[in-house]
Amino acid sequence: MSNTTAVPTPGAFQFPEIYNFPPFFTRQPNESTWQEQRRQWCDLILAYYRHNRLYSLTLAEAITEPPFTNRQIHRSLRVDVLRELVDDLVKQGNASWTGAKNAKDSCLVLWRKPEVWASMIYQWANERGLFNTVLTVFELANGDDTAGQEFHNLDSVTLRRALDVLQSQGKAQLFVGTSDDDMGVKLFA
Repeated sequence: MSNTTAVPTPGAFQFPEIYNFPPFFTRQPNESTWQEQRRQWCDLILAYYRHNRLYSLTLAEAITEPPFTNRQIHRSLRVDVLRELVDDLVKQGNASWTGAKNAKDSCLVLWRKPEVWASMIYQWANERGLFNTVLTVFELANGDDTAGQEFHNLDSVTLRRALDVLQSQGKAQLFVGTSDDDMGVKLFA
């Protein structure tokens, strides 16, 4: 029996109760309250992005859409507060800033860390006897053989980071192509 987790069933995201509490969208001045608020926001961001299989976040655009805007209560998170939250996610290893250096206007959300993706990919290859077989990154992310796996349709940046983890562990060798999609990977036992 496979231990690989199947892709979650699509459906409406269930927001936590705090999402309908107007002060949740305002940075709280008390430091201990703000610390708890940050934790709740970071958990919400990761859960929302995982549920919807989202990977990139542009701050200026994001604040106009859920989860950063709640139209029912007419509240939105401010960009500077979202920037602080993303800084927390970066410190936790669950996000990385992208774009112009020091701009902090867009990021990659890692609702699963590259090490976890790497482990899932390695386990999948082991279960299918694919060690010492060269696969393209495209077929790994989009192939029929990966349909039903959580890493199916994984964005290319996150997938590349996961493969880099496997390579650094001596479990994979990457072969350069003309693009990330035609890059090859060989996994080792």
